[in-house]
Amino acid sequence: MIKAIIFDLGSVVFKEDWIGLNKEFFEKFGISTLIRTKYGKRIQKIYDDALVGNKKMRDVFKEICAQENKNYNINELCSFYKEAYKRNKILNHEVIRLIKKLRKRVKVVCYTDTNDLHFKAHEEQGILKLFDKKFASHQIGKRKSNPSAFKKILRKLKLKPQEVLFIDNNQKNIDSAKSLGINTILFKNNKELIKDLKKFLNF
Repeated sequence: MIKAIIFDLGSVVFKEDWIGLNKEFFEKFGISTLIRTKYGKRIQKIYDDALVGNKKMRDVFKEICAQENKNYNINELCSFYKEAYKRNKILNHEVIRLIKKLRKRVKVVCYTDTNDLHFKAHEEQGILKLFDKKFASHQIGKRKSNPSAFKKILRKLKLKPQEVLFIDNNQKNIDSAKSLGINTILFKNNKELIKDLKKFLNF
């Protein structure tokens, strides 16, 4: 019996427009936000560390400014980035309605691989209020691809793997949860999600 559903956020509850975000930020500061493609391993490593709470996004911007010889106020960069990130996010209203419906039946939580600025933006936009509990990689120190992250969440929820259903659009994360015996749904689109959910719940 399913007692809790864990939702991924990005590409499930909302879709981020990374190109739009980059355009806004570059026009303002002449700096790219496309960390994976525009910068080397050093900056990528700091960004990865921010995803597990060992660094913050301000550390990422500080390093980029040093590399690009830019002398910006880091607080200003962070503030603009957070607001631009909010603007370049499209909510999946059908999934949001579904979450509200599911909460009447089971505990609904989120688990997202994210950094401090993205999480703050979700909070300020009211997205996190949709969930009974919120888990984030930068807070628990582990990303979804690491099965021990799910062990930690199961302990916090006080549930067995078979009592939990995890929904994510990334197969690697699905495999991570599945390795512990957690039920999973690979998110493809809204229609398929509703169809797959009906295999686990009557609603």
